[in-house]
Amino acid sequence: MRTVLALCLMLGASLRAAEPDLRPALAASDLNERYRLALAALRTAENPARHAGHADARVAEAAIDAARERIAEIEGEPTREAERVADELLIFAERTDKVALAARAVHAVAESHNAFGGRISGTMARLAVDSTCAVRLDAITALSELRDGSQAATLARLAGDANDAVAEAARESLANIQGKGVTDAFLRGIGDTSLGTQARIALLQAATKRGLTAATPAAAKALAEPALRNEAQKALLKLARKTHLAELQAARAALVDAPSTQAALDRLIDRLSKE
Repeated sequence: MRTVLALCLMLGASLRAAEPDLRPALAASDLNERYRLALAALRTAENPARHAGHADARVAEAAIDAARERIAEIEGEPTREAERVADELLIFAERTDKVALAARAVHAVAESHNAFGGRISGTMARLAVDSTCAVRLDAITALSELRDGSQAATLARLAGDANDAVAEAARESLANIQGKGVTDAFLRGIGDTSLGTQARIALLQAATKRGLTAATPAAAKALAEPALRNEAQKALLKLARKTHLAELQAARAALVDAPSTQAALDRLIDRLSKE
């Protein structure tokens, strides 16, 4: 009986220790001091992100920043604790009507530079594609920072969005996205007709901007489609290397209806042949 009682007392003490004492912060009249005291207290919290919805704005900011510190630049495999912090931040960002705090939470997650096995990047992608999300543009930017290269397909679709600001943010993120699977995502996307013309054009443009030479064969095949031909030609002029001569020659032979593109390929093939 005494053992059970001791365990209960230990559990209660542990739970109390996990809850930060915010009373000194809330008693501070100076807002900067309130933030400083809240941040110090929240750094000891089990999950500081749970306090992001605090009624006091400075405490809420401190909670997000303490959570940011907890997950920033994770080395190696992230812990379950770190994932819970990141997940809580995105839940808050999705549900709150305080846009500035929601954006702060989204960018805090982005600073982890970790997709958490695709789970956190997947949640971020959901915010990015949600036309009703108040921090959609922030989520699109953040999506390129989580090192999940497979999300290039999501960004490509958004690059064709009717909203100019969304499309521009997606194109910028597409040019910057890094991480496992990014090259494969580009190659598949350029050849994927289900993505739509604008998305595939965005991928070709981003591949050109990135100097992604691995996209050369996909760009050569894209020459066969009139809607993609102009961007595919631009990509080839920058990306093609001597090792791609076979693909270029095959593409040139198939372009019986595009003499100007054939001429451009002739010049490119001739130049590469002499290297």
